Amino acid sequence: SDLKKFATCNLPQSFEVIDNSHAFIGHAYGSPRKMKRNNGLAKNAMEFITNNKSKLGSVTFTGDVFSSPSLDKWKSLRQKTTDNLKIFVAPGNSDIQRLDSRDVFQISEFGQQEYPFLEYLDNIPVIFEDSISNSWEVSNATIELANNSDSKVVIIARHNLPSSDLLSLANSKSGKSPNLGTIEKLVQRFDKDTFFYWMIGDSGAFPHLPRLSCLTFKNHTFIVNGIGELPGDTVVLLHKGKFYEYEI
Repeated sequence: SDLKKFATCNLPQSFEVIDNSHAFIGHAYGSPRKMKRNNGLAKNAMEFITNNKSKLGSVTFTGDVFSSPSLDKWKSLRQKTTDNLKIFVAPGNSDIQRLDSRDVFQISEFGQQEYPFLEYLDNIPVIFEDSISNSWEVSNATIELANNSDSKVVIIARHNLPSSDLLSLANSKSGKSPNLGTIEKLVQRFDKDTFFYWMIGDSGAFPHLPRLSCLTFKNHTFIVNGIGELPGDTVVLLHKGKFYEYEI
């Protein structure tokens, strides 16, 4: 498979959520097979957030937050957390591919910004991308933000896999550009002296997919996770500049 181009990496496992951790959760609505149309987040994802909301500095959803979004669901996400918990969304196909879902997302508090946008977590620049509108391709605006950073480490949070070589990890291939390039082409567009960490949420929904993948190619690390309501479902925690995997 094309994954042979990558070296595998292992994130250290954390058995507790340390104060001021930042969580990254892919495919938060969980199993498409168990999903009922009125469901919100997967039970294990929601419990993780409610049990740890006082310890978390932020939660980033890397797409597919709800299977069928509504304004009430976006509002209830805030009601079940605390006002000072930062919530970021790098939207997925279920969040914005349908026009009505996109409208609802843009009215919600989480869809107010133009993509891509930049925030800092633990003093590390994090670029939040809308990979759906770019048909999975990495936008020029994202590349510009990434390459203009003076940080040695940059995080890019998005839903879809940015290279054709990673497609075997995807929950689905819908909406993908036929021009999605190889990993060699992708890394050529980025500064060679910066370490890029890609947090990607379009995986893990089904039993045949890994709960978490960590793959490296040159100065790029791809951390791919998603909730499938399966044993070993994992979120990624960032604490003091280091990534950990945390089983929920």
